[in-house]
Amino acid sequence: MSNSAKKRLDYLDVSKVLAIYLVTFAHCAQVLCGEKFPALLVSKDSFISVNMAIFMIASGFVMNLDKMKATPLKDYILQKAFRLLLPMTTWYAVMCVVTRSVPNAPTYWSLYWYLGAMFVCLSLIKLLTTVTSSTFLVCVLSVLILTLMPMISFERSCYMMPFLWVGYGLRHIIDRINIFPIVFLLIIYAVLYYFWDINYSIYVSPFHIWNADAHAILALLFRFAIGTIGGVGIICLLRMLISHRAFAWLKSVAKYGPYTLGFYTMSFVLNAILVRVLWHTNWFISKPGWLDLASLVVTTLMMILMYWIQKMLEKNKISGALFLGLFQADSVPTKEGRNARRDGQGE
Repeated sequence: MSNSAKKRLDYLDVSKVLAIYLVTFAHCAQVLCGEKFPALLVSKDSFISVNMAIFMIASGFVMNLDKMKATPLKDYILQKAFRLLLPMTTWYAVMCVVTRSVPNAPTYWSLYWYLGAMFVCLSLIKLLTTVTSSTFLVCVLSVLILTLMPMISFERSCYMMPFLWVGYGLRHIIDRINIFPIVFLLIIYAVLYYFWDINYSIYVSPFHIWNADAHAILALLFRFAIGTIGGVGIICLLRMLISHRAFAWLKSVAKYGPYTLGFYTMSFVLNAILVRVLWHTNWFISKPGWLDLASLVVTTLMMILMYWIQKMLEKNKISGALFLGLFQADSVPTKEGRNARRDGQGE
Protein backbone atom coordinates (compact mmCIF):
# COMPACT_ATOMS: atom_id res chain seq x y z
CA MET A 1 0.00 0.00 0.00
CA SER A 2 1.43 3.39 -0.97
CA ASN A 3 2.26 6.16 1.49
CA SER A 4 -0.55 8.28 0.06
CA ALA A 5 -3.01 5.46 0.70
CA LYS A 6 -1.77 5.06 4.27
CA LYS A 7 -2.47 8.72 4.99
CA ARG A 8 -6.15 8.17 4.16
CA LEU A 9 -6.66 5.35 6.66
CA ASP A 10 -7.58 7.45 9.71
CA TYR A 11 -11.16 6.21 9.38
CA LEU A 12 -9.92 2.61 9.52
CA ASP A 13 -8.07 3.30 12.77
CA VAL A 14 -11.17 4.99 14.20
CA SER A 15 -13.18 1.89 13.25
CA LYS A 16 -10.72 -0.33 15.11
CA VAL A 17 -10.82 1.90 18.18
CA LEU A 18 -14.63 1.73 18.19
CA ALA A 19 -14.50 -2.06 17.84
CA ILE A 20 -11.96 -2.58 20.62
CA TYR A 21 -13.95 -0.28 22.90
CA LEU A 22 -17.07 -2.39 22.33
CA VAL A 23 -15.09 -5.59 22.92
CA THR A 24 -13.62 -4.26 26.15
CA PHE A 25 -17.02 -2.93 27.21
CA ALA A 26 -18.63 -6.34 26.73
CA HIS A 27 -15.82 -8.11 28.61
CA CYS A 28 -16.05 -5.61 31.48
CA ALA A 29 -19.78 -6.23 31.74
CA GLN A 30 -19.17 -9.98 31.88
CA VAL A 31 -16.74 -9.49 34.74
CA LEU A 32 -18.87 -6.99 36.66
CA CYS A 33 -21.98 -9.17 36.67
CA GLY A 34 -20.24 -12.56 36.78
CA GLU A 35 -22.21 -13.94 33.83
CA LYS A 36 -21.04 -15.23 30.44
CA PHE A 37 -23.62 -13.30 28.43
CA PRO A 38 -24.84 -10.30 30.44
CA ALA A 39 -27.70 -8.05 29.37
CA LEU A 40 -26.04 -5.11 27.64
CA LEU A 41 -28.14 -2.12 26.60
CA VAL A 42 -30.76 -3.58 24.23
CA SER A 43 -29.85 -7.27 24.11
CA LYS A 44 -27.49 -9.94 25.37
CA ASP A 45 -23.93 -9.21 24.21
CA SER A 46 -25.41 -7.42 21.24
CA PHE A 47 -22.06 -6.08 20.03
CA ILE A 48 -20.91 -9.57 19.05
CA SER A 49 -22.91 -9.10 15.88
CA VAL A 50 -20.41 -6.58 14.53
CA ASN A 51 -17.44 -5.76 16.79
CA MET A 52 -15.08 -8.56 15.74
CA ALA A 53 -16.29 -8.31 12.14
CA ILE A 54 -14.99 -4.72 12.04
CA PHE A 55 -11.57 -5.93 13.17
CA MET A 56 -11.47 -8.68 10.57
CA ILE A 57 -12.62 -6.44 7.73
CA ALA A 58 -10.06 -3.81 8.78
CA SER A 59 -7.29 -6.42 8.83
CA GLY A 60 -8.26 -7.62 5.37
CA PHE A 61 -8.38 -4.02 4.18
CA VAL A 62 -4.64 -3.55 4.83
CA MET A 63 -3.68 -7.01 3.54
CA ASN A 64 -0.88 -6.39 1.03
CA LEU A 65 -0.71 -9.42 -1.26
CA ASP A 66 2.15 -8.01 -3.33
CA LYS A 67 4.33 -7.62 -0.26
CA MET A 68 3.17 -10.98 1.01
CA LYS A 69 4.18 -12.71 -2.25
CA ALA A 70 7.58 -11.02 -2.22
CA THR A 71 8.40 -12.25 1.29
CA PRO A 72 9.93 -15.76 1.60
CA LEU A 73 7.49 -18.21 3.22
CA LYS A 74 9.70 -18.95 6.24
CA ASP A 75 10.36 -15.27 6.89
CA TYR A 76 6.68 -14.40 6.60
CA ILE A 77 5.57 -17.13 9.02
CA LEU A 78 8.19 -16.06 11.55
CA GLN A 79 7.20 -12.41 11.21
CA LYS A 80 3.56 -13.22 11.90
CA ALA A 81 4.48 -15.52 14.78
CA PHE A 82 6.50 -12.74 16.42
CA ARG A 83 3.84 -10.15 15.65
CA LEU A 84 0.76 -12.12 16.74
CA LEU A 85 1.67 -15.20 18.79
CA LEU A 86 4.51 -13.81 20.91
CA PRO A 87 2.54 -10.98 22.59
CA MET A 88 -0.46 -13.22 23.23
CA THR A 89 1.87 -15.78 24.85
CA THR A 90 3.59 -13.13 26.96
CA TRP A 91 0.35 -11.61 28.23
CA TYR A 92 -1.05 -15.06 28.89
CA ALA A 93 1.99 -15.80 31.05
CA VAL A 94 1.35 -12.56 32.94
CA MET A 95 -2.27 -13.60 33.47
CA CYS A 96 -1.16 -16.98 34.81
CA VAL A 97 0.99 -15.15 37.36
CA VAL A 98 -1.89 -12.84 38.28
CA THR A 99 -4.40 -15.68 38.67
CA ARG A 100 -1.81 -18.07 40.18
CA SER A 101 -2.91 -20.82 37.83
CA VAL A 102 -1.76 -22.42 34.60
CA PRO A 103 -4.79 -23.40 32.48
CA ASN A 104 -4.35 -25.92 29.70
CA ALA A 105 -3.27 -25.11 26.14
CA PRO A 106 -6.79 -25.07 24.60
CA THR A 107 -7.79 -22.37 27.11
CA TYR A 108 -4.80 -20.28 26.04
CA TRP A 109 -5.71 -20.60 22.36
CA SER A 110 -9.42 -20.02 22.98
CA LEU A 111 -8.88 -16.90 25.07
CA TYR A 112 -6.79 -15.13 22.44
CA TRP A 113 -8.57 -16.78 19.53
CA TYR A 114 -8.53 -13.66 17.36
CA LEU A 115 -4.74 -13.52 17.16
CA GLY A 116 -4.45 -17.28 16.72
CA ALA A 117 -7.04 -17.28 13.95
CA MET A 118 -5.33 -14.33 12.27
CA PHE A 119 -2.04 -16.24 12.27
CA VAL A 120 -3.69 -19.32 10.76
CA CYS A 121 -5.53 -17.32 8.08
CA LEU A 122 -2.59 -15.17 7.01
CA SER A 123 -0.24 -18.15 6.98
CA LEU A 124 -2.65 -20.11 4.79
CA ILE A 125 -3.07 -17.17 2.39
CA LYS A 126 0.70 -16.81 2.16
CA LEU A 127 1.12 -20.53 1.50
CA LEU A 128 -1.48 -20.41 -1.29
CA THR A 129 0.23 -17.43 -2.93
CA THR A 130 3.25 -19.67 -3.44
CA VAL A 131 1.02 -22.12 -5.35
CA THR A 132 -0.95 -19.73 -7.55
CA SER A 133 -0.65 -16.07 -8.54
CA SER A 134 -4.42 -15.72 -8.95
CA THR A 135 -5.92 -13.67 -6.11
CA PHE A 136 -9.35 -15.10 -6.91
CA LEU A 137 -8.08 -18.67 -6.54
CA VAL A 138 -6.26 -17.85 -3.31
CA CYS A 139 -9.49 -16.36 -1.94
CA VAL A 140 -11.67 -19.33 -2.92
CA LEU A 141 -9.16 -21.98 -1.86
CA SER A 142 -8.42 -20.37 1.51
CA VAL A 143 -12.13 -20.24 2.38
CA LEU A 144 -12.77 -23.80 1.17
CA ILE A 145 -9.77 -25.30 2.96
CA LEU A 146 -10.73 -23.90 6.35
CA THR A 147 -14.39 -24.70 5.80
CA LEU A 148 -13.75 -28.32 4.78
CA MET A 149 -11.02 -29.01 7.32
CA PRO A 150 -12.04 -31.42 10.11
CA MET A 151 -12.10 -28.90 12.93
CA ILE A 152 -10.22 -29.15 16.17
CA SER A 153 -10.01 -25.54 17.33
CA PHE A 154 -9.91 -23.78 13.99
CA GLU A 155 -13.62 -22.98 13.69
CA ARG A 156 -12.92 -19.31 14.37
CA SER A 157 -10.31 -19.27 11.61
CA CYS A 158 -13.08 -20.55 9.34
CA TYR A 159 -15.22 -17.69 10.65
CA MET A 160 -12.49 -15.09 10.10
CA MET A 161 -11.30 -15.90 6.58
CA PRO A 162 -14.34 -14.60 4.61
CA PHE A 163 -14.27 -11.31 6.53
CA LEU A 164 -10.61 -10.80 5.63
CA TRP A 165 -11.48 -11.08 1.95
CA VAL A 166 -14.45 -8.73 2.39
CA GLY A 167 -12.01 -6.16 3.75
CA TYR A 168 -9.56 -6.78 0.92
CA GLY A 169 -12.34 -6.24 -1.62
CA LEU A 170 -13.68 -3.19 0.22
CA ARG A 171 -10.34 -1.43 -0.18
CA HIS A 172 -10.78 -1.50 -3.96
CA ILE A 173 -14.30 -0.04 -4.02
CA ILE A 174 -14.58 2.16 -0.94
CA ASP A 175 -13.76 5.34 -2.87
CA ARG A 176 -16.93 4.80 -4.90
CA ILE A 177 -19.26 4.26 -1.93
CA ASN A 178 -21.31 7.38 -1.17
CA ILE A 179 -24.02 8.27 1.33
CA PHE A 180 -26.84 6.30 -0.32
CA PRO A 181 -25.22 2.82 -0.15
CA ILE A 182 -24.11 3.60 3.41
CA VAL A 183 -27.62 4.47 4.54
CA PHE A 184 -28.95 1.37 2.79
CA LEU A 185 -26.37 -0.86 4.51
CA LEU A 186 -27.10 0.60 7.94
CA ILE A 187 -30.86 0.16 7.48
CA ILE A 188 -30.36 -3.48 6.52
CA TYR A 189 -28.06 -3.92 9.51
CA ALA A 190 -30.74 -2.45 11.80
CA VAL A 191 -33.30 -4.93 10.42
CA LEU A 192 -30.93 -7.86 10.89
CA TYR A 193 -29.99 -6.57 14.34
CA TYR A 194 -33.64 -6.78 15.36
CA PHE A 195 -33.46 -10.55 14.75
CA TRP A 196 -30.03 -10.98 16.32
CA ASP A 197 -29.77 -13.67 18.95
CA ILE A 198 -26.76 -14.78 20.97
CA ASN A 199 -27.27 -18.31 19.60
CA TYR A 200 -26.17 -17.03 16.18
CA SER A 201 -22.72 -16.10 17.50
CA ILE A 202 -19.55 -18.10 16.89
CA TYR A 203 -19.24 -18.57 20.66
CA VAL A 204 -22.47 -20.57 20.86
CA SER A 205 -22.75 -22.07 17.36
CA PRO A 206 -19.30 -22.79 15.89
CA PHE A 207 -19.51 -24.13 12.36
CA HIS A 208 -18.28 -27.66 11.60
CA ILE A 209 -19.33 -28.62 8.10
CA TRP A 210 -19.00 -32.35 8.79
CA ASN A 211 -21.77 -32.30 11.40
CA ALA A 212 -23.64 -29.14 10.39
CA ASP A 213 -27.42 -29.09 10.54
CA ALA A 214 -29.93 -26.51 9.32
CA HIS A 215 -29.54 -24.39 12.47
CA ALA A 216 -25.73 -24.32 12.15
CA ILE A 217 -25.94 -23.27 8.51
CA LEU A 218 -28.49 -20.56 9.37
CA ALA A 219 -26.25 -19.27 12.16
CA LEU A 220 -23.27 -19.22 9.80
CA LEU A 221 -25.10 -17.29 7.08
CA PHE A 222 -26.76 -14.88 9.52
CA ARG A 223 -23.61 -13.92 11.42
CA PHE A 224 -21.69 -13.46 8.17
CA ALA A 225 -24.46 -11.32 6.68
CA ILE A 226 -24.93 -9.09 9.74
CA GLY A 227 -21.17 -8.81 10.33
CA THR A 228 -20.42 -7.91 6.71
CA ILE A 229 -23.28 -5.44 6.28
CA GLY A 230 -22.79 -3.82 9.68
CA GLY A 231 -18.99 -3.78 9.52
CA VAL A 232 -18.79 -2.35 5.99
CA GLY A 233 -21.55 0.15 6.75
CA ILE A 234 -19.86 1.44 9.92
CA ILE A 235 -16.40 1.68 8.32
CA CYS A 236 -17.80 3.55 5.32
CA LEU A 237 -19.85 5.84 7.57
CA LEU A 238 -16.77 6.74 9.62
CA ARG A 239 -14.84 7.40 6.41
CA MET A 240 -17.53 9.83 5.30
CA LEU A 241 -17.84 11.53 8.69
CA ILE A 242 -14.13 12.02 9.27
CA SER A 243 -13.88 14.03 6.04
CA HIS A 244 -16.31 16.68 7.36
CA ARG A 245 -15.22 19.56 9.54
CA ALA A 246 -17.81 18.83 12.22
CA PHE A 247 -16.26 15.42 12.82
CA ALA A 248 -12.61 16.38 12.36
CA TRP A 249 -12.07 15.54 16.03
CA LEU A 250 -12.30 11.86 15.03
CA LYS A 251 -8.79 12.18 13.59
CA SER A 252 -7.50 12.54 17.14
CA VAL A 253 -9.06 9.17 17.95
CA ALA A 254 -7.26 7.56 15.01
CA LYS A 255 -3.92 7.73 16.81
CA TYR A 256 -5.09 4.92 19.09
CA GLY A 257 -5.80 2.60 16.15
CA PRO A 258 -2.30 1.07 15.94
CA TYR A 259 -2.56 0.15 19.63
CA THR A 260 -5.65 -2.06 19.34
CA LEU A 261 -3.68 -5.31 19.38
CA GLY A 262 -2.21 -4.27 22.73
CA PHE A 263 -5.63 -3.22 24.02
CA TYR A 264 -6.95 -6.66 23.10
CA THR A 265 -4.18 -8.72 24.72
CA MET A 266 -3.83 -6.57 27.82
CA SER A 267 -7.54 -6.27 28.59
CA PHE A 268 -7.79 -9.95 29.54
CA VAL A 269 -5.10 -9.46 32.18
CA LEU A 270 -6.83 -6.40 33.62
CA ASN A 271 -10.14 -8.26 33.63
CA ALA A 272 -8.48 -11.17 35.47
CA ILE A 273 -7.28 -8.72 38.13
CA LEU A 274 -10.77 -7.19 38.31
CA VAL A 275 -12.32 -10.64 38.76
CA ARG A 276 -10.05 -11.38 41.72
CA VAL A 277 -10.93 -8.06 43.32
CA LEU A 278 -14.67 -8.60 42.85
CA TRP A 279 -14.54 -12.14 44.19
CA HIS A 280 -12.53 -11.00 47.18
CA THR A 281 -15.04 -8.25 47.99
CA ASN A 282 -18.06 -10.30 46.83
CA TRP A 283 -19.38 -7.28 44.95
CA PHE A 284 -21.14 -7.71 41.61
CA ILE A 285 -23.65 -5.60 39.68
CA SER A 286 -26.91 -7.35 38.84
CA LYS A 287 -29.09 -4.51 37.50
CA PRO A 288 -28.51 -3.87 33.76
CA GLY A 289 -28.87 -0.09 34.05
CA TRP A 290 -26.13 0.22 36.64
CA LEU A 291 -24.14 -2.47 34.84
CA ASP A 292 -24.04 -0.43 31.62
CA LEU A 293 -22.97 2.74 33.42
CA ALA A 294 -20.31 1.02 35.52
CA SER A 295 -19.00 -0.88 32.48
CA LEU A 296 -18.65 2.34 30.49
CA VAL A 297 -16.67 3.98 33.30
CA VAL A 298 -14.44 0.95 33.88
CA THR A 299 -13.87 0.47 30.15
CA THR A 300 -12.82 4.09 29.67
CA LEU A 301 -10.41 3.92 32.60
CA MET A 302 -8.98 0.63 31.31
CA MET A 303 -8.43 2.06 27.83
CA ILE A 304 -6.55 5.05 29.27
CA LEU A 305 -4.41 2.78 31.45
CA MET A 306 -3.68 0.33 28.63
CA TYR A 307 -2.64 3.13 26.28
CA TRP A 308 -0.26 4.53 28.89
CA ILE A 309 1.23 1.08 29.55
CA GLN A 310 1.78 0.52 25.83
CA LYS A 311 3.49 3.89 25.48
CA MET A 312 5.87 2.83 28.24
CA LEU A 313 6.47 -0.64 26.81
CA GLU A 314 7.22 0.56 23.28
CA LYS A 315 10.11 2.71 24.54
CA ASN A 316 12.18 -0.44 25.09
CA LYS A 317 12.93 -2.84 22.22
CA ILE A 318 12.69 -5.98 24.37
CA SER A 319 9.43 -5.08 26.12
CA GLY A 320 8.01 -3.80 22.83
CA ALA A 321 8.80 -7.12 21.17
CA LEU A 322 7.59 -9.36 23.99
CA PHE A 323 4.40 -7.52 24.93
CA LEU A 324 3.43 -5.67 21.75
CA GLY A 325 4.97 -7.71 18.94
CA LEU A 326 6.95 -4.70 17.75
CA PHE A 327 10.10 -5.27 15.72
CA GLN A 328 12.41 -3.04 13.70
CA ALA A 329 10.60 -0.11 12.07
CA ASP A 330 7.25 -0.71 13.72
CA SER A 331 8.79 -0.45 17.19
CA VAL A 332 9.69 3.20 16.60
CA PRO A 333 7.01 5.65 17.84
CA THR A 334 7.04 7.69 14.61
CA LYS A 335 4.44 8.16 11.90
CA GLU A 336 6.23 5.62 9.69
CA GLY A 337 6.49 3.21 12.60
CA ARG A 338 2.79 3.53 13.37
CA ASN A 339 1.94 2.78 9.73
CA ALA A 340 4.11 -0.35 9.83
CA ARG A 341 2.53 -1.32 13.12
CA ARG A 342 -0.98 -0.92 11.71
CA ASP A 343 -0.25 -2.79 8.49
CA GLY A 344 1.44 -5.61 10.40
CA GLN A 345 -1.96 -6.77 11.65
CA GLY A 346 -3.18 -7.48 8.16
CA GLU A 347 -0.36 -8.22 5.76
